[in-house]
Amino acid sequence: MAEDENVDVETPEGETPEAVESEAAEAAGPEAAAPEAPEEEVDIGPPPEPPEELPPPTAEEVRPDSFVITTGFFRAGTDPIRLPRAVDGPAYTPEEAEVAARQFFEALASGRELEHDHPDPVEFARANGLMVLFNAGVRAVFESHLERMPTDIEARWRDLIAGGARSEAFGPLTLQERLDERQVETALVAGRRQRIVNLSVTLVLIVGVAGGASWGWQEFGPGEDRTRGALQFADTNEPADVAAVESGPPVAEPALSTALSDPVSVLAGDGPVADRVTSAPFVRFPYPPGSIGASLFQYANSGHVALVGPAGFTDDACLRVSVVTEELRPLDTVTHGPCVETIGRDATVGCIGDTAILLALDIPTGEVALPEGGTGFADAIRLQLVADGAPDYEVLTVRGTIEVDPDSDIVIPRFGGQIGETIMFDTGAGRSGTCNLTGDFPRRP
Repeated sequence: MAEDENVDVETPEGETPEAVESEAAEAAGPEAAAPEAPEEEVDIGPPPEPPEELPPPTAEEVRPDSFVITTGFFRAGTDPIRLPRAVDGPAYTPEEAEVAARQFFEALASGRELEHDHPDPVEFARANGLMVLFNAGVRAVFESHLERMPTDIEARWRDLIAGGARSEAFGPLTLQERLDERQVETALVAGRRQRIVNLSVTLVLIVGVAGGASWGWQEFGPGEDRTRGALQFADTNEPADVAAVESGPPVAEPALSTALSDPVSVLAGDGPVADRVTSAPFVRFPYPPGSIGASLFQYANSGHVALVGPAGFTDDACLRVSVVTEELRPLDTVTHGPCVETIGRDATVGCIGDTAILLALDIPTGEVALPEGGTGFADAIRLQLVADGAPDYEVLTVRGTIEVDPDSDIVIPRFGGQIGETIMFDTGAGRSGTCNLTGDFPRRP
């Protein structure tokens, strides 16, 4: 048996392993017993007194082998540790190599309770963090075993002593860092699925935003430049007196017909108009809402609105008609009847009777410059039956509107007749009336 050697063994940061005296490990079994090896006593010396405060490391001290190890455990004490040294002899069999290595590391652990009992000695040392206790003195004793181990087993031990795989160049990985391959694959699959979900959600959001932007542009964008108003005539170049007798009796276009059925009442007084809007009783109106109908026609090569209603309304009702833009800016306003206040101009009457009247309007077909600035188009006709609401009401009217889509192909219908001829107008919903053509023709600018 070789004589014992005393080897100083220091752990990282200058700490001294716990000294525990242990007997040589027993053989694993009769069929795999390692050759009887002498034990070598390793004197690790007394532990140094720890400083009250550790000084910062110098540049020379900052090395991979000076890092604090967080795996395994340290021993404290001054008693020597006995490690089995291999004697000279033939190479171990694989079974003998495993038994010898297991006995060596169990002795190195010095009886400390080990958490993991792995059948493979390499994994046993790795799993229990025993390489933390492995220094130059321990390595010199273990080298006697490595020289007798089979080549493949010796290579595994030398790889572990050198630090393990490349990923463990700065020390063996902790058990928590050794992820199972299935866990890694599961995480990769979950990541790919999440990426697909994220891409799908992003695609849906992009399509939604693009669709919303397209809809918003169509609804609220500037749109195509307009060149004409919504109210259009058939193209004729005849003089007014010639055109007045063309095209036969009037036939109303339903899209260009309406009824004066919307009462609007504003109380007299001070304060915001919105606070004074009310609903007046129907008895305050000269004719009830809905009793007067209107339809738009082309007569004498100009725009006219025919109004039909109860007998006598053409003499005692104040009627106001305006050509307006889409924003309700007036382009032309005419007034007929006993009105308290005349707004616009006096209407040219092309036909009048007890139950019907025809009022001329200036309806431009193209773009018009507005007095307040900007431009507009003739897009609608606003009609009003104006009642005298004094002194209770500031405004007391019954209104109606004729309007069509600017992109429609609706054309104002044309009619004609001889001067003095009796014409019947039917605006729909049972509203009709007759009048005689007067021969008064408006002059279109």
